[in-house]
Amino acid sequence: MVNFYKNILLIAGTGQNVGKTLFASQVIANYAGKMPLIAIKIAPHFHKLNSDAQIIEEDTDYSITRELNSDGNKDSQRFLSAGAKEVYYIQCMDDKLSLVFNQLIKILPQDSPIICESGGLRQLIKPGVFLMINNINNNKIKPQAIKNRELADKWIEFNEREFDFNSQNLHFSESGWTIQN
Repeated sequence: MVNFYKNILLIAGTGQNVGKTLFASQVIANYAGKMPLIAIKIAPHFHKLNSDAQIIEEDTDYSITRELNSDGNKDSQRFLSAGAKEVYYIQCMDDKLSLVFNQLIKILPQDSPIICESGGLRQLIKPGVFLMINNINNNKIKPQAIKNRELADKWIEFNEREFDFNSQNLHFSESGWTIQN
């Protein structure tokens, strides 16, 4: 049984560079003035961490950092620049994702609206809303994305200019994230 997090809007994609971060940034920009959003980027591959990022927790096979710099092109920096109150970047192998997510969730304000970009997290939790993003030119859909498609509340196509779903159709309330028509 997976835990239900009504306050999490989870965004995954069918591959790299399909529009996930752009869409998440649009959602953040739409709602940042109305509520203090927390954004999380989870990656299963490791990159050199920004020297100005705050390390929350680190081990040989994972790290949790808080992004402090909105100047740059890293996804976490783009989330901060879009207006997120706090941004966390997690690097971990899939087998550590549950452990690392549980560590992070303990330090976040309970019931705060969260926008999380992660492909693997949907196998571990049920979010308030789960969105899958696909670039119409993507011809290499990841196997994990095929599994996730069945779990998605909305499949969104991106044509390099726009999405076929308006991020303003997402709504956050005490009930959590929902899709409004």
